[in-house]
Amino acid sequence: MAWTDYFVTNIAGSKVVVSETGRPFISHEIAPREYIEIELTQTTNELPYKISFRSFNSLGVQTEHRMYAQAGTLDMARTFAREVANLRLNSMEFVLDGE
Repeated sequence: MAWTDYFVTNIAGSKVVVSETGRPFISHEIAPREYIEIELTQTTNELPYKISFRSFNSLGVQTEHRMYAQAGTLDMARTFAREVANLRLNSMEFVLDGE
């Protein structure tokens, strides 16, 4: 089983996307044009999984790309991805409520 299969199975709505360099990564849409991404790192001096947030404007231009965490295991990467999604959604609700 590929590492991507684990995330597609355990994170509802996630899918495998291939980058312009031909490397697969996991993308999970949390809001319109906002995504949590999980990538497999290439170097040996980093933890294997990198979790980041990416957003785009209505024209498809990237407006934000922020790395949030790195994880050593599949389970930790899944947990971090869910936490980042929850934090991002909760912060947007806070702003939209006018607080």
